[in-house]
Amino acid sequence: MRTIIKSTAPLVYVGLAILLQACSQQEVPGTPSRGIVQIAEDLYRVQDDFHFTVFLVTPEGIILGDPINADAAMWLKGELAERFDVPVRYVLYSHYHWDHASGAQVFDDTATIIGHANMPIALADAIATFPVQVTLVDANGDQKFDREEVSGELAQDFDEVDTNGDGFLDGAEILVDVILPEVLYTERMTITLGGKTVELIHPGPSHSTDTTVLLFPEQRTIYGVDFLNVQRLAFGFPGDGTLQQWIDSLRAVEALDFDIVSPGHSTVGTKEDLAAYRQYFEDLQAVVTDAVDSGTTLADLLSSDVLTDYSDLPNYDPQRDRNIEEAYNLLTQ
Repeated sequence: MRTIIKSTAPLVYVGLAILLQACSQQEVPGTPSRGIVQIAEDLYRVQDDFHFTVFLVTPEGIILGDPINADAAMWLKGELAERFDVPVRYVLYSHYHWDHASGAQVFDDTATIIGHANMPIALADAIATFPVQVTLVDANGDQKFDREEVSGELAQDFDEVDTNGDGFLDGAEILVDVILPEVLYTERMTITLGGKTVELIHPGPSHSTDTTVLLFPEQRTIYGVDFLNVQRLAFGFPGDGTLQQWIDSLRAVEALDFDIVSPGHSTVGTKEDLAAYRQYFEDLQAVVTDAVDSGTTLADLLSSDVLTDYSDLPNYDPQRDRNIEEAYNLLTQ
């Protein structure tokens, strides 16, 4: 059963402790849910199971982050129409991956869709070859997914997504609901609507080459997807970036002026949480570099006690080993 969390009172600023508690309650494993919570003045966080987006309400319309997927976008459009007497005027992509960018056409009747300049190339390459996805594992390396290789929404909707009925999912089928941006930017872009501002910032390559972080300066909040996490180890690493590029991108975001982090996955957090996440990458780089320089094998490194300071994080197993292996491969190739 879908659950909807509605704000019932005007809110100028949510106390961060209350906010963290409310958002963490949305992340109970095995409990599919949809919801909307207010995280700052006129700024809301949307949940579709383990995926999250944000939207900002202004007198002249709504500025929406990722549409997530077509089904979630249809649900959200109905919720916005019921709650607010203004249309969605902008959809701002975080990156091209199907599980965040699908469904923008739902808002295309009223909204301008914006993404990074690298998105059209990245999308075309993924359609022609294969999308880089953290939630999917091409176990046999054939650049197609069979039923045993998919999980989450793709597993549930396998037959619907498999439009040619061949028993496999390819890039074109997976990305069919991702439409191109109408407006592209390169390094930074500012959207102003109804007296409110959102900044689109490209921190550099990491999880994807077209990564965009949204900064809501008045709400002192950032929204980042897949390469930003709170109290989690990395999911989509390495994606399209090197280890150093991930660190550089995280430092670029950390230099922004904000208090609240709203990730595309995991709970809402603080700037200190982002600093801790960046520190994890620097620790990962240090231990793997030392191992490579000293001739330590990957097997010996994995069996060592490196990075156990992070063992209290909920996805330490198996992400610690996955992150070490990917970093080792990056540094030895």
